[in-house]
Amino acid sequence: MYKANFDLTGKVAVVTGGGRGIGRALAEGLAYAGADVVLTARTEEQVKIAAMEISQSTGRRTLGISCDVTDKDSIDAVVGKVIRDFGRIDILVNNAGTSVRHGALDLTEDEWDQVIDTNFKSVFLMSQAVGRHMVKQKYGRIVNIASVASELTLAYGTPYGPSKAGVVHLTRQMANEWAQHGVTVNAISPWFFKTSLNEKALENDEFRTALERRTPMGRLGQLEELVAPVVFFCSDGAGYVTGQNLFVDGGTTHFGM
Repeated sequence: MYKANFDLTGKVAVVTGGGRGIGRALAEGLAYAGADVVLTARTEEQVKIAAMEISQSTGRRTLGISCDVTDKDSIDAVVGKVIRDFGRIDILVNNAGTSVRHGALDLTEDEWDQVIDTNFKSVFLMSQAVGRHMVKQKYGRIVNIASVASELTLAYGTPYGPSKAGVVHLTRQMANEWAQHGVTVNAISPWFFKTSLNEKALENDEFRTALERRTPMGRLGQLEELVAPVVFFCSDGAGYVTGQNLFVDGGTTHFGM
């Protein structure tokens, strides 16, 4: 029987930046698909509340834990705790991210480092720590949240696009290295979805209207529209898919004048 298997029952997932926005939505979606979920974020109170609410709504086991994804020691401590408490890690979603709205001439070195470390370095450090475990157990699913900015330039936000382009290439590199061990690595590249990271900018009617006009579907994305692609990549149904970058963008990257 040819039946697609997107059930994540029995799997343990870790989602970085899980306290709010895209990360929280993805964590909840993975839980509804059957996974037990560990949410990490720098703000401990926020991520613990998110974990509790997801557990209450889905019935899955959850844990909210503070983690600095730019710091190897913090990551190692979290990965060790998850393995001790849950026994394994089957899924990693690298979602933590940040941005600054400065052009190249105005950007400071500290701002550059902040964005590159949070968006790019963290993906390597988390994937390395969790990947060691996945390689040993001969199974794993890693999904990296990139951006259409990995392909398109932005008017402002110089370090953001390069950091996400790095994530896409790192995705392919790790996919190539770990495929033989049963570990798949894929990326999702969203267009504009309203989150705490961009909600202030989207309050500008002119800016929001320009985005909607730039999008062939004529609207911004809804967070639930990111859940299904991530669940697919994390499932056994995507067992032969690795090294891919899926644009979830309402057609934006193929827009023609």
